[in-house]
Amino acid sequence: MSTTTGPAPESTDQQRPAPKSIVRQPVVRRRRPGFIAMAVALIAVGVGANAWLYMATGDREPVVAIAHDVPMGAQLTADDLVEARIATDPVLHPVPASQIKKVIGKRTTVGLTKGSLLTSQAISDQPLIKQGQELVGVSLSTAQIPASTVSPGQKVNVVHTPKNNGADSDPAGGSKDTTVHAVVIEVGKADNSGDRVVDLAVSALDGATLAQWSANGEASLVVVPTGN
Repeated sequence: MSTTTGPAPESTDQQRPAPKSIVRQPVVRRRRPGFIAMAVALIAVGVGANAWLYMATGDREPVVAIAHDVPMGAQLTADDLVEARIATDPVLHPVPASQIKKVIGKRTTVGLTKGSLLTSQAISDQPLIKQGQELVGVSLSTAQIPASTVSPGQKVNVVHTPKNNGADSDPAGGSKDTTVHAVVIEVGKADNSGDRVVDLAVSALDGATLAQWSANGEASLVVVPTGN
């Protein structure tokens, strides 16, 4: 018995169509001249700013600055001073940081504010009590001293406020001086009752008088406006 051999079946791989390759079209980006010009300008500004910053910070000097507010007439301490670095300027004449120890102990001739630069004109090593003056400590109650801050270096008038209205009259019939001109040297801290002692520099002719007023509790402080 003969066996007829038929044609061989086609393979599965030959029946499937070959995959088509995907060709991606290149994306054409449009150039925007405006953005390019802006980027170039920003780069130029950045380079210029860096160059200016380098030049500004490259020539700085250490100087003495004020750490916090210091009133006129106060004696400088190390806590009042800090070191700062500033760009050199021929207009400014601050005290160099190398001399910071030399200014400690000197008194201020003007009020100094926090962050300001210390100049040689703002300090002095001369005592506030000048020749021909005396230092008198005057005890004052809250009613005898202004509520606003009284600071060293301020000019004040001490007014005689006698408890007996006739006590300020001269027995000969004249009128005694009822006001003494003074300069504040130091202001003491208030005690439990609110009283405080204020050291005043006065003329040697008025020292004894002012001390007597203070002992009797008959002195009141009046602050003289600036410029008088």
